[in-house]
Amino acid sequence: MRCLIFGALPIDKLPFAVKNDDFVIAADKGLATAKALGVQPDLIVGDFDSLGYAPRSENVIRLNVRKDDTDVGYAINLAFARGYRDFHIFGAVGGKLDHTIANIQLAADLAAKGASCVFYGASERFTVVENSSLALSAKKEGRVSVFSLAPRSEGVSIRGLSYGCDDAAITDHFPIGVSNAFIGNEAEISVKDGRLLIVWEEAL
Repeated sequence: MRCLIFGALPIDKLPFAVKNDDFVIAADKGLATAKALGVQPDLIVGDFDSLGYAPRSENVIRLNVRKDDTDVGYAINLAFARGYRDFHIFGAVGGKLDHTIANIQLAADLAAKGASCVFYGASERFTVVENSSLALSAKKEGRVSVFSLAPRSEGVSIRGLSYGCDDAAITDHFPIGVSNAFIGNEAEISVKDGRLLIVWEEAL
């Protein structure tokens, strides 16, 4: 089951068609993002400080401005509690740096729970893998970077990119994996024991 969540940042298009069985959530100003793309959310959540008004509908959950979760975080946790494990979060990379960092932490939490996710911005995407791997198609171009989100990630292998490694160890205090590049090959990034943030260029 796939959950699509729309955040506040505008995007021009979606990388795939929305399916009838997708669970679509708009988080606060993500309602404007979804509407601009012609997508009707199944659920709208948020404190609506960024949207500027509170939508009136049966599918609206209004949150208190003073809360521990971000609006996107609340949407993720709600969908996870309903059994969703495949997340695609749009309009959530770029803009406010603190919110992008918060979304990286949300991606790490999903990876720790065994769920998959991709966060999409206008020109970049990211995901987090834990004790797992990510395959990237040979059609991709531009930069790709790999960072450890664990103090030490062991058994890191990078294949099919400009710079590769096999069974290496990387830490969370030296960015050795920054600014790698696609070279027209199918790529695979894997970690045996640890957690990796993988960021790559790809416009919507």
